[in-house]
Amino acid sequence: MTAPVREESELDELRLGCPVRPSGPRDAVDGARVRWVATPRDLGEAATLMARAHELGLTVLPRGGGSKITWLDPPAVIDLLVDLADLAAIRYDERTELLTVGAGAGVAVAQDVLARSGRRLALDPPSPRATFGGVLAAAEFGPLTHLYGPPAVQVVDATVVLPDGTVTTVADRAKLLGSGIYDLRWTHPGAPHQASLVVGATLRTYPQPPAAAWVVCPVLQPLQVATLRDDVLSANLAPAAIELDMPGVRRTPQAGGRRDATGVLAVLLEGSTISLADRARLLVHRLGGHAYLTSQAPAWWGRYPFRPDEVAVRLYAPSGDLHSVCYALVDAVGSPVPVRGSIGVGQAWAAVPADLPPGRLIAVLETLREVLLARSGSAVVQAAPPHLRELLAPYRVP
Repeated sequence: MTAPVREESELDELRLGCPVRPSGPRDAVDGARVRWVATPRDLGEAATLMARAHELGLTVLPRGGGSKITWLDPPAVIDLLVDLADLAAIRYDERTELLTVGAGAGVAVAQDVLARSGRRLALDPPSPRATFGGVLAAAEFGPLTHLYGPPAVQVVDATVVLPDGTVTTVADRAKLLGSGIYDLRWTHPGAPHQASLVVGATLRTYPQPPAAAWVVCPVLQPLQVATLRDDVLSANLAPAAIELDMPGVRRTPQAGGRRDATGVLAVLLEGSTISLADRARLLVHRLGGHAYLTSQAPAWWGRYPFRPDEVAVRLYAPSGDLHSVCYALVDAVGSPVPVRGSIGVGQAWAAVPADLPPGRLIAVLETLREVLLARSGSAVVQAAPPHLRELLAPYRVP
């Protein structure tokens, strides 16, 4: 049960073991009332904070950079918003080539640190201001997932404070389950689960590639997507990423009502300058048509297709079946719906209009689920405007 409202004069009586202050305007979380903001400075303070909050029955929600705060389904009242800004240490060990970071450290900042040693992380989350705690808890994938795998594969170990204040390491927990993949999605807060607090993690690093280039190919119809994907994979040219940007499908009266799309398939190639030139030339020739080589990433590369006022749907479509999703969306919505993501691993996003009538919006989500379920895939609402969260709650889980 949530503790009663406390006056500011009673704040010291909470004895949370770290700096705590009343919430302010910049601490707002959509659809929730925030009472206090706690800022633990180390593992000891984080453990004391969680243990004491558990004892008092306080509702806890961690916050890093805030880039994915709208992905949450927060309770009506958040007693303690735990600001991880002070847990932001970054340390690279040249001997082991591992990077140890605090949960509140920015991924972009860590990449800059590693670049000085000619290394990088296999993490390229699209969220602006992404921090490690959020990326790992939400399993946020980017283009490099194609080559390196999901965030869980990059984790060597992580320290987590459980809801009752118990400190645990992910490696110990995983060994008990006989696993070597350290997935942290179980720490992601949301009803009915209480929040755990990711404090820090140790991750693998990789050599920075000497050069990179993109082979870009226009997509005139969604049906082309599966063929192009197969062409890229069968060429055996070791692509680092294969991304699709499909701004939307539109019906045309020509050719018997054929449905066209103006989209782009882009393939990232990395390696030595000589190897890169040879592989890129072969891929451009293989894809044919209007495929071309560029040294600059497309403007949409590594960015989400949805806006805060849209319903963001996370899609999983194995075996290159995203073209089926594009057709299903235009049939259900009646207008173009952007789809973007990692076609090489079958993960993508759809930006569904939030101004659809409620019944129609539910019908769109049901259609998506039916299409993908038949292909062993899934569709999950990851984010939505506050006024739709109760309506869409059943679709926030697979």
